[in-house]
Amino acid sequence: MAKFKPSLVNIRRMFSKMKIIVNTDDGEEDYDTTLYPNGFTANQISIGNDNTGSNDAGLRFLRPLLPNNVKITKAILRVKSAVNSTKRPIFVIKGIKQTSTLSFDSTHRPSQQPKTTATVAWVPGADWVINTWYESPDIKSVIQEIIDQTEFTNKAIGLTIEDNASPANNYENIWDFNSGAANAAQLVLTLEPDL
Repeated sequence: MAKFKPSLVNIRRMFSKMKIIVNTDDGEEDYDTTLYPNGFTANQISIGNDNTGSNDAGLRFLRPLLPNNVKITKAILRVKSAVNSTKRPIFVIKGIKQTSTLSFDSTHRPSQQPKTTATVAWVPGADWVINTWYESPDIKSVIQEIIDQTEFTNKAIGLTIEDNASPANNYENIWDFNSGAANAAQLVLTLEPDL
């Protein structure tokens, strides 16, 4: 039997999985005015339209430790559903375009931060099942724009999942860090360093 010989491309490819690691690094912002750092209720973050207005998620991933001049070949955001849902919200994922995203608080809300030009639409097209992981479309353009900043410090990457004109009463609930670290959002990167 022949031995598997990976190609040079696969040898050069690296993976990085980042997680929310402190409770100030995720939260729900309602109507671009109020931040709930522990989610709105029961350690859950609602994203979409709750029949009163937009609910958005802010996510911050610490210490990405990415090599200089790295090329992102794939980037996926993973979130864990906190409820069974048949709703059909419409999301848009944006990057927080800062050299190192700060922790979120009432004076430093996600809506107040500069965003990337690159955005990615996410339209979950199926029912969500409680405690199941769901993956976004590829957001490599968003991540690449953040890390290509000359002053990027490799300390933190910030993202938002925002309502994007969802019909009223269409939203999803995801677990936040305070529900248990294993439930918090993840950012999975595939990258090729400039060797």
